[in-house]
Amino acid sequence: MRKALALALMAALAAGAARADGPDPGGETLHRLGPDPLQLRFEGETSARTWPIYVTEAEARTRARVHIGFANAISVMPEASSIAVSVNDVAVAQTPIAAATDPGALDVELPRGLLIPGYNSVRISVSQRHRVDCSMEATYELWTQVDPATSGLSFPGVADPQVERLDDLAALSPDASGAFPIRVAIPEGADAEAVDAAMRAVEAVAIRAGAQRPKIEIVGEIGERAGLYVLAGQRDYLAGRGFARFLPSGSGRALAVEGQDAPGRVVVAAVGDSYAETAEAIDGLLPMRRAEERAENPAVARALANRFGYPVTGPLRAPLKELGVRTEEFSGRLYRAAFDITLPGDFYPADYDKLTLSLTAGYAEGLLPTSQILVRVNDREAGSAPLKNPRGALFRDRPVSVSLSALRPGVNHVVVEAQTPDAADGSCEVKHLMDARKRFVLFDTSELVMPAFARIGRMPDLAATLSSGFPYMDGGLIYAPNRDRRTLAALAAYLARSAVTAGRILGARVSFDAEAAQRGPALFVGALDEFPARLIEKFGVDYQQLKASWSGPNADALIVAPGGAPSAQLKGSAEVYDQWAEGGHVTPADFSPRRSLRALYDRYVNVHLDDFALLRDAERPIEAPQRATILLAQTRDPSGAGAWTLVVAPNAATLARDMPNLVAPSNWNEVEGRASAFAPRSGVTSLGAAIHSYFLPTETLTPGNLRLIAAGFMSANLDDYLIAFLVAAAALGVATFAAVRAHGNRS
Repeated sequence: MRKALALALMAALAAGAARADGPDPGGETLHRLGPDPLQLRFEGETSARTWPIYVTEAEARTRARVHIGFANAISVMPEASSIAVSVNDVAVAQTPIAAATDPGALDVELPRGLLIPGYNSVRISVSQRHRVDCSMEATYELWTQVDPATSGLSFPGVADPQVERLDDLAALSPDASGAFPIRVAIPEGADAEAVDAAMRAVEAVAIRAGAQRPKIEIVGEIGERAGLYVLAGQRDYLAGRGFARFLPSGSGRALAVEGQDAPGRVVVAAVGDSYAETAEAIDGLLPMRRAEERAENPAVARALANRFGYPVTGPLRAPLKELGVRTEEFSGRLYRAAFDITLPGDFYPADYDKLTLSLTAGYAEGLLPTSQILVRVNDREAGSAPLKNPRGALFRDRPVSVSLSALRPGVNHVVVEAQTPDAADGSCEVKHLMDARKRFVLFDTSELVMPAFARIGRMPDLAATLSSGFPYMDGGLIYAPNRDRRTLAALAAYLARSAVTAGRILGARVSFDAEAAQRGPALFVGALDEFPARLIEKFGVDYQQLKASWSGPNADALIVAPGGAPSAQLKGSAEVYDQWAEGGHVTPADFSPRRSLRALYDRYVNVHLDDFALLRDAERPIEAPQRATILLAQTRDPSGAGAWTLVVAPNAATLARDMPNLVAPSNWNEVEGRASAFAPRSGVTSLGAAIHSYFLPTETLTPGNLRLIAAGFMSANLDDYLIAFLVAAAALGVATFAAVRAHGNRS
């Protein structure tokens, strides 16, 4: 429900955003914060988020301002609530949150020399308190929404950024809705080879530009309009179709950034004299190293490392500071610190080990006995620790464990939540509302501890595919039923988003040959009427229900969105820890957690009928929700060596319209299971995990990895475990009987 309400608010913001597209109203260059308005929404009593923003060398040398436009819930108390901004770990501004009726703004000029050429880290943190209610439930009414159209870094007097090198593509800002527009030049009637080159080039450009929400337009020519254009293919072919003026001179493979003779226009061209040379030129668009590996500023390196979720590829022990969490003393009732971790596409989730949060924290005396720390993973409660000492406590390395079965391939959202009510919350007097006594502190020296985990592809699982391109990174086909520009635009947006997430170009190739696509691993993207019913039904989709649902009127309207004074000096973790150790915040002082038997059973026993393969139900036909406009599904391909993935919409116009919203992080990261559906108003809905899975080997099957795979398989298939145990016990019994009979003492 909260997401639906947020999407409705995004629609209102988007209406204004459409009018504010391009530079801000002052006519100055604006580098907007991020691709997803839902990630610009700050909820609860404390919330923070960091973005990496690229500036060119020329922009770093000139005047710069940070501008934040925002609105907030009427329940937010301005006297006790504030929004603060820091750049490259330097606090630059803070202002009260007082925009319940009229939009608010924070606008401040940055000190010269603070910005550096390349990426910079911009962090927004919000502290909010309720006007009249001190209950834990009331904290869910608190929100501040940052305006995606007008917020970011601005450069007065500077026109559109001049792209002098490929890295500068990241300086091109998203549009007012958060989407990153790219126009791809494909001549009319282009064959599969030409389309494939264009798709691979847009993937490479999206990676270089860091386009998390690509919005693609297919064009037949490069006009005078401002924007980023991508042109790729064989030199003679493109020159003969009117693109000669944008091609690099000479022969052989070549890269060029052209077209800046027209204001705001940038043309990236990758060409060669043969298909092989063109492919080499496209590969040359990719950076030699990831941006976070090249960053010299620690704050920037952290922001880049966490841009798509902190990457976890094996055993890991990382302080929460590296995941974007800062030491924070908290005076409210419900503390939250959130971060994302990204697991590889072949991560095998099962109950064979645990992720551990080793927490260093403290809490004041006078808290109610119900106070506790909760850990939530992907919106599900996964672990807890009580805060029971009435005198308060300060502790180091307190473990809170989470089963690996709670995680999934791709992005996992982890929230550390501290519930810290006290007795005075019941009366909620004005004096108590303004009370700033510190109740809780979480130190950024707390650690995330990840054990070794099994590496094998478990399919079907859309989360694995969308998070890493698996299993299409090394081969397969990408089938489009026709060369319609809208279908190709949607396909390009999907491929570009996949490539940005994976960090490299997909190995699968574009094909218009339906028979070839149906012989092996393939990705199918198009409109429903362009695929035969039997193909749709192979994915387990109820074709007749889907066709009937999409034949009637759809009530969903298009939603564009997926959507002060200087602040106090920051204190270091060691200083805060010493203050709490000396008892400086331990002073004399109802949210009762609701515990169901089901919740207790899931936490401490967690054995269900689904854990027994023989007791699982047959998979039901997939039925799309009534208002869904895009359906994603996955099944095993006929060869058994990969997977088929389907991305289908009622028609090409709807597919092209809604794909830029599907690829927004708040939607893309939620796609999982054997099927998911997207609707403009409600976002992504998972239609269920696969009941019967199969495996695709990815890593070398070392003894250690095989042991973890076997442990995971047994934990998810308890009947197989019991059968194996009984067989082993029987074999041991028979062996023992035979040994005793042959060598035992008969006397």
